[in-house]
Amino acid sequence: MTWLEFALLHTPEPTTVRVAARRGNRYAEPTTIGPCVVNRARRVVFCPPDTDVPPGSLVTLPTGQTSRVRATCHLDAHGYRLPGHLQLDLE
Repeated sequence: MTWLEFALLHTPEPTTVRVAARRGNRYAEPTTIGPCVVNRARRVVFCPPDTDVPPGSLVTLPTGQTSRVRATCHLDAHGYRLPGHLQLDLE
């Protein structure tokens, strides 16, 4: 299963988020990434595997709420139905 197939299976439509990546003590210009799967209850965003978002970056969710990235984790596909992706844990 590709990342796009997974995202479309778990969301009614492709979801994007805006990210201002933290670079040292500055933030890069916000960019749109997606499709993403957003779990608001757990404050987790699952992003395409080639996404580069360091901890401390700012993420604006589709609702307009902005949160800081507490931690990130690159997860590889290991033959499961969950493809490789980047997990963002939000504050």
